[in-house]
Amino acid sequence: MLETVSGLQVILAVTPVILLIVLLGFLKLPGEKSASITLVVTALIALFGFNLSLIDTSLSVVYGMVKAIFPILIIILMAIYSYNVQVESQKIEIIKQQFSAISTDKSIQVLLLTWGFGGLLEGMAGFGTAVAIPAAILISLGFKPMFSAVVSLIANSVPTAFGAVGIPVIVLAREVEMVEQITTISAHVVWQLAVLMFLVPFLIVTLADKSVKAIPKNIILSLLVGGVTLAVQYYAAVYIGAETPAILGSIASVITIILFGKITAKKEDKIEKQSFSLLSIFQAWSVYGLILLLVLLTSPLFPFATMMKSNLEIFQTNF
Repeated sequence: MLETVSGLQVILAVTPVILLIVLLGFLKLPGEKSASITLVVTALIALFGFNLSLIDTSLSVVYGMVKAIFPILIIILMAIYSYNVQVESQKIEIIKQQFSAISTDKSIQVLLLTWGFGGLLEGMAGFGTAVAIPAAILISLGFKPMFSAVVSLIANSVPTAFGAVGIPVIVLAREVEMVEQITTISAHVVWQLAVLMFLVPFLIVTLADKSVKAIPKNIILSLLVGGVTLAVQYYAAVYIGAETPAILGSIASVITIILFGKITAKKEDKIEKQSFSLLSIFQAWSVYGLILLLVLLTSPLFPFATMMKSNLEIFQTNF
């Protein structure tokens, strides 16, 4: 039997969320202070508003901290570490040069970096890397800082649903006890984002090239990229799960954008190319390739994940 929820309980439940928004968005308090104040208020609401025991409240706080560390903070640290390795080894320069050498068309460069590469970073690492890294590369290519930040943020609105190897959808499925239906949930999420997969790329290329003459090209490019992204994300969601839609969808969009850029390139366009050895290129992309490989190997697409899950269940049953 469902318990009747009063209006006061609803107000108390949403208070921490509203408080955090006010502290961060309106009062401009630092993240750590906003989070700490919200945590204290949430604990007080749990104790006196919902009559939760002190032990249960304390355990809930500890549980939340553990969930934040594993895997969220671990992924953030590894994402920052991998990027710093790229910077220190100068391999990030190879990636920059490869992106800028694909086309002289600014809209194609921006879409490739924000929607394609940014989506890939969001799918693999998430938590700001998909905005910070593409924006930094755009600035190094000569784009204005404000423009670089804005288009990177806009592009990051869609792949966030499956960011950090699908954490948002996976956590949602666990919390509502629907882990077995993870592929169904993932597929529904993809359909919810379908319109944005066409609208966001069009907005990005329009901001990069606002001329009326570019509108037909922008529409065609947006339809192509959006259609490919939607198809690949849906396939990944249905047959693999929540871990790979953003990753595989972004890889497919990168290929589509590159092909479109090569096909539509004008003969008079002169692109300055730097030659890199195959070994250097492999080293530059090896970090992201390794992450993708590990994600795929541990996904339902391969028997390894199923085998480990079965062994874990046997272990839990015996002990």
